[in-house]
Amino acid sequence: MPKSLNIIRYLILGGIFILPVTVLIVAESLFFPFITGKNFFFRILVEILLGLWLILAIYDKRYRPKKSWILYFLTAFIAVLVLSTIFSANPYRSFWSNYERMEGLITFLHLFAYFLVFTAVLNTEKLWKWFFHISLGVSVIVAFYGIFQLAGKLEIHQGGARLDATLGNASYLAIYMVFHIFLALWYFLKTRDWYKWFYLPVIILETFILYYTATRGAILGFVAGLFITALIIGFFSDSRKIRIYAVSTLVLIVVLTGLFFSLRSSDFIIKNPVLTRFAGISLTETTTQSRFVIWGMSWEGFKERPILGWGPENYNLVFNKYYEPVLWKQEPWFDRAHNVFFDRLTTNGIFGLLAYLGLFGSALYCLLLKRKKYRFSSYDSGVLTGLFAAYFFHNIFVFDNLISLILFFSFLAYIHHKTKDNEIDSQAEVFIKDDYKKPAFSTIAAIAIIFIIYFVNVPGFLTARSLLSAFKETGAGNLQNAFDKFEKAISYDSFGSAEAREHFANFASKVISQPNIENDLKTKIFDSASSEMKKQIEQAPDDIRYMIFLGALYNKGRQYNQAIEILQKAIELSPKKQQLYFEIGSSYLNIKEYKKAVEVLKTAFDLDPTFDDARKIYAAALIFDGQEKEASGILKEAFGTDIIPDERLIRAYVEIGNFYKVVAIWESLIEQNPNNAQYRVSLAASYLQINEREKAIEQLEKTIELEPEFKQQGEYYINEIRAGRNP
Repeated sequence: MPKSLNIIRYLILGGIFILPVTVLIVAESLFFPFITGKNFFFRILVEILLGLWLILAIYDKRYRPKKSWILYFLTAFIAVLVLSTIFSANPYRSFWSNYERMEGLITFLHLFAYFLVFTAVLNTEKLWKWFFHISLGVSVIVAFYGIFQLAGKLEIHQGGARLDATLGNASYLAIYMVFHIFLALWYFLKTRDWYKWFYLPVIILETFILYYTATRGAILGFVAGLFITALIIGFFSDSRKIRIYAVSTLVLIVVLTGLFFSLRSSDFIIKNPVLTRFAGISLTETTTQSRFVIWGMSWEGFKERPILGWGPENYNLVFNKYYEPVLWKQEPWFDRAHNVFFDRLTTNGIFGLLAYLGLFGSALYCLLLKRKKYRFSSYDSGVLTGLFAAYFFHNIFVFDNLISLILFFSFLAYIHHKTKDNEIDSQAEVFIKDDYKKPAFSTIAAIAIIFIIYFVNVPGFLTARSLLSAFKETGAGNLQNAFDKFEKAISYDSFGSAEAREHFANFASKVISQPNIENDLKTKIFDSASSEMKKQIEQAPDDIRYMIFLGALYNKGRQYNQAIEILQKAIELSPKKQQLYFEIGSSYLNIKEYKKAVEVLKTAFDLDPTFDDARKIYAAALIFDGQEKEASGILKEAFGTDIIPDERLIRAYVEIGNFYKVVAIWESLIEQNPNNAQYRVSLAASYLQINEREKAIEQLEKTIELEPEFKQQGEYYINEIRAGRNP
């Protein structure tokens, strides 16, 4: 090999060995720091590696792709994704995704390039061993990060007690640990030298971290994967001793599992925050029920577009269209089915799911049915099959992320490598026959990669940075600067513009609500934000999320008729989503069309009467409409009383002048929040309305005790009340 090509090969290997550190990257200067930094790093590095590999492959056909069933299914999967994107309900989003996920077709194209480069250049067991051990070393760093989180030395980013390390999400950390526990187990079993015992502490450490992620799908998948590993090793091994060990492992797993379920009501398990999550697994559990509902919605979406689906990243459209009201108990926006297989079925259709399943099937075909042909030992077949089983089980309950996808594609690439003939395929086609053309094609490849690096990454990177700067300016109270940063973020016209517009609309809604801001600035911000949201709706006319943002902004800006118009369009697209009815009901209340408000909010209430918030809002509308008796009945039906500590009901009673109810509700709120000074001031004002002047003074005196800085103003109010005036 010429020296220049050898240099290129070493550069590619250097990039490959750097890739495992992707998991450590947390870009604090970017929006969604746990997602964006990792993805931009991965994309840019893969693009550089792709360019170098293309040059290498042009000059040396040994580095061109070799055939395997894994490559066939992977190519088919990518082809389906491309077609699914072309015929997508929203092709732009399908291609680019957003900051929260950064997946879409663009990421899978990079993963495909990653696979091609890896399988071409990592062409010896020694190189693969280097790569896997670097990844294993990085995973130990991540595990120690989790140890420091557990010790309270580092923050758990998603809140609570579930470790998330540098991934920012416990589920993501869990499956990352699962991959590396199996990787360490693999080398522990297959290594014959004394240093095999170094893998054992890694297995123990990372199993410990996996446990404290409290991720049920990953942990159950891990146990199932171990069971399958022992089963396959025992079945394929020629050693009686190994078969005994395998059977013993199987028995141990079964006994421990049975013991756990028999003791799951014990104090030891109930008081353990991790174990109690597993003890609570049942078909009636809220999370389980919501999963079944979401999967049912996914099935309805699949039936509407069964061939190529709705397009990558368009699950949100299915969620909105087939939304079930019972999901008010969960988060309001789902962009995933929380099941990778339903995601594939819904967003990529039946062909997408079959091609995806083909990745698992082709890998298992090589590991199990053709293991002797491809020189897989019983340990290889057992551990790698167990790993794929654990990952498969995990994917039934969660969704993928970049890091788990990189690991999945890495192991697919390794199995593909094992299936290749070590000799050069005599049938391999020579792409460029004339030597004088090779430099020209190499130059074209280099220029194309430079263009791709800029086009794919730079606008999105700049948007993410400007958007985070806008948040910081908002937090510092620099509203003009924040306004400028939001506009700058949107001006880059990247895939992040949609999220920038959403947050711009939220920012505008908050600014409009603040009384101490100049009207000129309010008007300028409102006009710009509403204009940008209109543009976003034009780009994605079937996405009600943007309509809700614009409708809420219109309501804040007192443009109620415009809010009603856009929200009615949203209801046509998602007729069962209560949030839409709440927002349009607010519009009707503000223009005093109480009958229409009652009608709209009754619809939201009837969708699911167990939704307490819907009940309260409906009752408030009835009160505005003068139907106090009906409102009282609605509230007593669920709560046993009509004195509900809710400020929306207070506003309704104030509107109709029933201050006795207002007083009763403020008293209820103060009973729950005795140190809330503002509540006591409001109660004092309400007492004045029913001529309970001494009680008003009493509340003001208590407010002064709670907040001494209120003393001067409070004493002024008290003196005014004693003088017979209502301040």
